[in-house]
Amino acid sequence: MIRVWAVLSLATVLVLANESVIPTKTEYERYLDQVLLVFSNDPNVVALLKNATPEDIKNGVIEKTLRRINPQIRSRLDEVKRNIIMEYRQKLRKQKMDDNVPEELYTFTHDDLKHLLNERHERLKQMDDQRRKEFKKFEMEKELKHRMALRAMNEYDRKVQEALDEEGKAKKKEKSNQIKHPGNKEQLQDVWEAEGFDRETFNPATFFKMHDMNGDDEWDLFELEAIFEKEVEDLFEGLPDVDEDEKYEEVARMREHVVNHMDKNDDGFIQLSEFLDYAKGKEFDHSDPWDTVFEEQLFNEDELAEFEKKLDSSAQKELEELAKKEALTREEKIAKYEAESKLNMDMLKEHSEKLKEAIMAANKFKELEKAKKVVAANEAAQQ
Repeated sequence: MIRVWAVLSLATVLVLANESVIPTKTEYERYLDQVLLVFSNDPNVVALLKNATPEDIKNGVIEKTLRRINPQIRSRLDEVKRNIIMEYRQKLRKQKMDDNVPEELYTFTHDDLKHLLNERHERLKQMDDQRRKEFKKFEMEKELKHRMALRAMNEYDRKVQEALDEEGKAKKKEKSNQIKHPGNKEQLQDVWEAEGFDRETFNPATFFKMHDMNGDDEWDLFELEAIFEKEVEDLFEGLPDVDEDEKYEEVARMREHVVNHMDKNDDGFIQLSEFLDYAKGKEFDHSDPWDTVFEEQLFNEDELAEFEKKLDSSAQKELEELAKKEALTREEKIAKYEAESKLNMDMLKEHSEKLKEAIMAANKFKELEKAKKVVAANEAAQQ
């Protein structure tokens, strides 16, 4: 549920306190876009939005900046807010509710700006929290499905599949050990080099500008994730049972890690100054190993059992059907591997027979040549 106070103000919540008129995410984004578009015409506010910290919100910096806004821009902000209020008054009237709104709420104030900044921070955190929950659910469903599939296989195929699973885990471990720590110098040098530059010419400021796609002197979550995409693709290349969800989770985990270490003003973005400060510190040069998504324990056996217990009959049935399909697919793969293996063995045997015949022929040729030399030597001696 979107917080109405983040769209209007606390007093307006009292007027629009009904779920049927609470702004949707799309409506909120539209309002936010309109406000930011107006702000883009004032460099003071643009700088504030990029660099404001939670402390700035508390100590009055926001209010002071808003007071210095050009009157024309302030008038446009009032107009944006007035329009959004009028939209919700119409919703209230349609539902035969009181649509009376105090006149003072039609004015865009420093409280509105504070709420927008707070909502910006809150939305980023909510997105990551939701992503982690959904990925955990995805991984538990995947594990349950795989266990069901193993139970549905015959004993021989099950043992073969379990051996393949262990082999797959070993491959993932091996490739995980090759991953550089996200955001450190060595990892960013790899990106720099992959883009065609000499490793030794790596320059933090230039690197930042190259990946600041919209030129606003900050990395947003999309620009940050783009930096890690190739490395994650390399990580998953050639691995069995690769899922796009796991790829995205790995990219997102790397982005979160970098933000947690570089984002000093806690706005969810990396400003150029933050990146350059980080690049001057000791942490930038560290080369600690990175635990990939393969090595993260998202749940234990108790949690998995509880998750399975809470599945409704429809979800349970769907999972069982998917497990049967997975079991059939894996059995077909195993049969294919065995057929290919037998074919390879037959070819090797045939090759061995031919090689043996060739060696015997060569030996006979050598013996014949040797005999010819002996005969020739004897004839020469008799003459």
